[in-house]
Amino acid sequence: MIRLAALLATLLSAAPVQAEGPNLSANPGGDTGTAQRLVLAQRSWQQALTTGEALTMLVAIRLARSVTLRPAPAWARTTSGAPLPEAPTGRTAAPDPASAAALAIVRNLVADDPDLQDLAYDLDAQLPRNHTETATEAKAELGPGQTDSWRLPLFGEVAAELALIGDGDTALSLTVQDEAGHTVCATPLSHDPALCRVTPARNGFFTATIHNPGDMVNSYRLIGN
Repeated sequence: MIRLAALLATLLSAAPVQAEGPNLSANPGGDTGTAQRLVLAQRSWQQALTTGEALTMLVAIRLARSVTLRPAPAWARTTSGAPLPEAPTGRTAAPDPASAAALAIVRNLVADDPDLQDLAYDLDAQLPRNHTETATEAKAELGPGQTDSWRLPLFGEVAAELALIGDGDTALSLTVQDEAGHTVCATPLSHDPALCRVTPARNGFFTATIHNPGDMVNSYRLIGN
């Protein structure tokens, strides 16, 4: 994996950089990717938690489990801003819908519904998953007032997605810039999952910036397709 990351860095650093205009394709395209699928699963899960809709929870779990996550060795993280001493960590974060904890919640809800019980146990029996699509994931914690910057390679004329899924305890923002500093995507502060879709015109390094202006530590996941 380390050799692959080094090769990617060499190839991308050798790519010509245009002086004018953002690194965006004139013909962006691409189907819905795995990062967007995980955002939909997380949003559906969070909504279902507030309403107690067990069937929606099961759909969210199935959607989340259709993607296999792998680490992101080619992504480099830097953090700015002084951490607050003994910054509080929230306790209200909803679990990842692909997790065993999420399935346990649903099982408790469907204890009196045999049909939904069968669906829940069928989901559990599908693990391990052998034929799922993949996404790249980085996990980190971000203190109050801090900003994370992730430098990551993207390829020309290949549609890319970046999803930000926080723990919900504070609002986060996501901004993506190209190698020249042009902003190619920005999402407002929100407690909900965020998504950026970018199709570069050429190979290059992009920077995904995540800011936590809240008063608590936020544990988040950054996911790329």
